[in-house]
Order: sequence, then structure tokens, then C-alpha cells
Amino acid sequence: MRAKRPVSGETGIALITTVIILLMLGALAAVLSGMVYSRFLSVTLEVDRLQAAYLAEAGLARGLYEISKDRDEWGGDGKGAIPPTGFGPGYFTVQLDPKSRTLVGVGVVRDVRRVIVNKY
Repeated sequence: MRAKRPVSGETGIALITTVIILLMLGALAAVLSGMVYSRFLSVTLEVDRLQAAYLAEAGLARGLYEISKDRDEWGGDGKGAIPPTGFGPGYFTVQLDPKSRTLVGVGVVRDVRRVIVNKY
């Protein structure tokens, strides 16, 4: 039995087709991994934003408690201002402006900072 000879001009076409398909699959994988990584960063940043906002709210709640009880149980000044206090993945701080009766709660997680202003 004789081996078939390739038709002229078709030598190596399977190899070339395979290489082209693998290049296309590699490009598709690179694009998909870039999209997944971008989404991961976006979700991580949103989680940090929410945690920082919750920390700022926790600081305001603690400051309002100090004002309502007129005492300090956590290292503040007893009038609503609280120094940086670690809590969970970040920290919060509260500043008090008695003239305008305003509390400013600041929550920080990694590089994300959220500020909430509350008039009492």
C-alpha cells in the first residue's frame, strides 16, 4: 500500500491551522483573564467603600452615644470627639464642632476614606 502524496500547496496546512487556532484561543484567554481581574479589582474597591462607610457610621454612633451620656468610655474627650480607633479591617475617627452641632465621622479601609456628616 502506498502512502498518498500531499496535493501540491497543501503541505503543512494542518500545522498552520492548529497554530492559528491556538493563537486565537490564547488571545481569548488573555482577554477573559483581563476582564476577570478588572472585575475583581472593582468588587474589592466596592467592598472597601462599604466597609469604610460602615466604619464612619459606627464612629458617629459612638460619638452620639458619648454626647447623649456626657461621658467617655473609649478614649475620646467625653463630648463626642473620638481619636482614630481600629475596628475590623480599618479604623474610624470622629471630630466634633460644638458651634454648628456637627459630628464628622471618617472611616478608612486600606486607601479608601469615607466621610459622613451628622448634625445633632
